[in-house]
Amino acid sequence: MSYNLEEQDQIDQLRDFWQQWGTAISALLLVAALAWAGWSGWHWWLNRQAAQASALYAQLTQRVDASDTRDAAVIWNKLHDGYASTSYAQMGSLALARAYANAGDARQAQAVLQWAVGHGPVPAQRAAAMLNLAALQIDAHQYAAALSTLQSPPTPAFAALFAERRGDVYAVQGQRAQARKAYRQALSELPPGAVLRQLLDIKLDSVGGTA
Repeated sequence: MSYNLEEQDQIDQLRDFWQQWGTAISALLLVAALAWAGWSGWHWWLNRQAAQASALYAQLTQRVDASDTRDAAVIWNKLHDGYASTSYAQMGSLALARAYANAGDARQAQAVLQWAVGHGPVPAQRAAAMLNLAALQIDAHQYAAALSTLQSPPTPAFAALFAERRGDVYAVQGQRAQARKAYRQALSELPPGAVLRQLLDIKLDSVGGTA
């Protein structure tokens, strides 16, 4: 009998507890369930976006390899319209810009690279777009635009390459002192054994400087 009374007392305590806190606990459980569902749905959506963008990128690179810039551009439009936040759109812009440049269409190549510079989510790919864009601007004698493009790398890892390219801009304009300064800055950003140091030594020597 004592066991039954003790059990009944526990039941009464549990009922009282639930009456006091049951609504709050149920609300917390509901919030947790909704949060989990939202998290799972968000990741499902991201994975779906990435898969679709990956498929389009594969199609784009096939058309680029075939030197078909017209169809590649159509696929690229789908990529940047629907999947601009993915790295595949950024990689696609680099591939399409290369195809345009190889086809002699520097204007279109610049336009695509400008998009990659402004929208790319991956700093390394954005840096590649900026360096390629600056190279096209140098070829087009757009020196002020090239220097503007190279003003600040998106990540310190590219500081040497950006300084080198700025040196190239100054060198082709005959501004040897500015070129020397830029090449020396590039050298200062590199570790002692970097392969690029040899090329920079040659460039520095060509504008009357020494490492």
